[in-house]
Amino acid sequence: MLRNLAHKEEGSFSLEASLVFPILLLVIFVMLFFCLYIYQKSILVQVASTASERAAYSWDNSFKEPRTGAFTQGQRDSLYWRLKDDAMLGALFGWAGANNQVSVQVPGGGGGGDLPAQKLSHAESGMPAGMQGQMTYENSLINRKVTTELNKIVKVPLLNQFLDQTDLQGTMSSGVVEPVEWIRTVELVRYYGAKFMGRGSGEKINPAVAGQVLTQYGQNGP
Repeated sequence: MLRNLAHKEEGSFSLEASLVFPILLLVIFVMLFFCLYIYQKSILVQVASTASERAAYSWDNSFKEPRTGAFTQGQRDSLYWRLKDDAMLGALFGWAGANNQVSVQVPGGGGGGDLPAQKLSHAESGMPAGMQGQMTYENSLINRKVTTELNKIVKVPLLNQFLDQTDLQGTMSSGVVEPVEWIRTVELVRYYGAKFMGRGSGEKINPAVAGQVLTQYGQNGP
């Protein structure tokens, strides 16, 4: 009976439909799961990039609002926070046990800890609910950066069998730059260079004159 049905036009159409339709349905489901995988990946990368950029942008003042950069007039960090509160000791003397990296968990930064941890927590607080991972600040003197690593929100069991068994992750970094502080540092070097080196004349430095310059700079600034 099946052989006779296969020789007829109606039977041939029925057999082709019964074979092709399940294959098409399977392909459609695989494509849907793959699109879901790509969508979750893009969400993680976008959130990680936003958090890193906000933290890096507001790094010069822990009182800044991460989204807008606004802060109340007069609220600022201590004068020498870049020396004692920015993991610089770890970058200079890592052999002494100091650490040049600071990390906070996502979620649950809490806002406590040292100054870098507080800044990371401020940026972490603006993430959507359900994110998991960590934010890390690294100071290597010439390169300061904030790195955000996030794990996937929704698992896709079907694709995990074909791709990998690890969690979906998104990692993004953003460099910490301070143009105003850089200009201030250049002006300071020029100021001291002109005062102590006799403006290129090769004259020896007089300790008394150097002391007067330091005193004047401390009182009036560059």
